[in-house]
Amino acid sequence: MNTTLQTMAELGTTLVRYENPVVYTEKKPQGGYTGGAGGTERRRRKLPTSDILKSIIPAREWTEGGVKWTQVPSATPATRLDVINLQEQLDSELRNRRARDSGVCPVRQELYAQTFDELIREITVDSPERGVLMLRVRDDLRQTINAYRTMFESSIAFGTRKAVESEQGKEDLDERLKQAEARVAVLELENEDLQLKCEEISRTGKDKTKEEKIKFDEEMKFLKNSNNQLASLLNTMLHGKAK
Repeated sequence: MNTTLQTMAELGTTLVRYENPVVYTEKKPQGGYTGGAGGTERRRRKLPTSDILKSIIPAREWTEGGVKWTQVPSATPATRLDVINLQEQLDSELRNRRARDSGVCPVRQELYAQTFDELIREITVDSPERGVLMLRVRDDLRQTINAYRTMFESSIAFGTRKAVESEQGKEDLDERLKQAEARVAVLELENEDLQLKCEEISRTGKDKTKEEKIKFDEEMKFLKNSNNQLASLLNTMLHGKAK
């Protein structure tokens, strides 16, 4: 039992139908449905409908003016009009509390859970066996939703952790990129310097080759002239002797 009780205002309204509130009095527990099978099934058949309802839907308890009050689920059968009123109350609460039509919405989930509990109450009043079966369906659905919620929260935590790791990795990559860019800039300067040196060497080589060619041509011209002069002198000498 809760050690800290809420007030009636804090409990708020509910779509589940309850009996009129009464002053709380301690009662010896008589047992109830615990979700098992076998002996529990036989014990449940011996319990009155009101006790089965208490074991399915917890009683509401609050303090007001220093007095502790309690309110148990109603054991009154529901009529067709009650079901219509329940639907109208559900629609009204969805509008008033501005529940979202789609997606994850705690308000809508809470209101539909209350509606489902009220339907289980109505079914239990007519047939306790069907009510208990509906309870098992409800509990399984809640376990499934809780499992999906846990998976969702775990995936969010995993995604956040990976995002942080990715951000840290990005910083490392940015630093490495800056270092690489600086290295590229240095290499580009070295490349420009080497290109200038190559151009200078090429230009110097061309000039030297040109000078060598001019010198060679001049030497060839000189040698040809010398050869022609010697040939002419030789012919003159030979013709002079012949005379």
